[in-house]
Amino acid sequence: MQNVTDFFAEFPTISKEQWLERIEKDLKGKPLADLYWSVDGLDLDSFGHADDFSAPPQPLWDSPKSWEICEKIEQTDPVSANHQAMEALTFGAEGLCFQVNTLETEALESMFAGIHLDFIGLHIGSDNWNATPPAALLSEIGRLASEKGIDPETLRGTLGYAPALQTGLVDWRYASELMAYAKMNFPGFKMLRISDENAPHHVIDALAQMLQQAHRCLKKCAAEGHAAEKTAQQLYFDLSIGQSYFLEMAKLRALHLLWLNLLKAWNIAPIAPTLHVRFRPDVYTDDLYTNMIRATTMSMAAVMGGADQLTVLPYDAGRQEISDYPQAFARRIARNVQHLLKMESYLDTFADPAAGSYYIEQMTMQIADKVWVAAFKS
Repeated sequence: MQNVTDFFAEFPTISKEQWLERIEKDLKGKPLADLYWSVDGLDLDSFGHADDFSAPPQPLWDSPKSWEICEKIEQTDPVSANHQAMEALTFGAEGLCFQVNTLETEALESMFAGIHLDFIGLHIGSDNWNATPPAALLSEIGRLASEKGIDPETLRGTLGYAPALQTGLVDWRYASELMAYAKMNFPGFKMLRISDENAPHHVIDALAQMLQQAHRCLKKCAAEGHAAEKTAQQLYFDLSIGQSYFLEMAKLRALHLLWLNLLKAWNIAPIAPTLHVRFRPDVYTDDLYTNMIRATTMSMAAVMGGADQLTVLPYDAGRQEISDYPQAFARRIARNVQHLLKMESYLDTFADPAAGSYYIEQMTMQIADKVWVAAFKS
């Protein structure tokens, strides 16, 4: 049997022009433009082709991404939060997102009791960074780890401190010193959060605001003497996605390109962006079974778009009173969605699964181009 190395050699090359002629014939007089999709200021060509590219599109990352299955800990009471956290870890969560609003030793010990902090992704936020200063909170977590016999340098996660989101006076010297402290004592943590919080759902505007935040962090910390490359290593993106499957996938891929382009503008060597992806709270309806399906497609879009951490919203979020099952069941389904994508669909074994899809590649480039112009038009 003859070995075949070029599986396409037997098929004739058909240009985009030839395809369009056939499409127009099949449309029987209906304008081709009617097949275009207009959303958020984008006019998306429904037919992508190799002729649209000067060279074959390449993957945006060159190795598989095994994203982190995260769960948001909804409880603020330390004991209740610990109960949910232990349940999440028992049933397969790999990262926990805590909202910590106290520095009280007893409360923190109760919240993290029984948790092997060096085995999970630890993502810490706060509703009031004035009451829980980032450095002090990080120091307390380090102390708790040390008391458990854990070297704080082995911890990994994020601290949701977002100075670029603040509208008032920001002490960028503090941010710069915080990063220096973390680099020395918590090298596995990223300190500065870039978020689409309060941004419009409009894809272009939301990404433009995030890119402006990242640029502002680099600029302000550089003014305080912090090397731009070191600042870039401490940034991570925390963003939400909606239910538009291809658009959300292309949005995340576009953010990869935009981040790398921003680093190039700053003469910084390429650093892969870290994307913490969550669901927009308005994507669900009162049809809880529909929400389960949406959770699956949205998770696929996030993973194929390059999420590093993914938090799936339980299907009854905000609608617990109409659910026939306890909240623990909804959280379990949310985790299992990601388990299916990893352990049955093996989406963590491919590098950039969407690469090479001319439709998605076109959409990715179009979003990236428009966002760059919107972010730096002045």
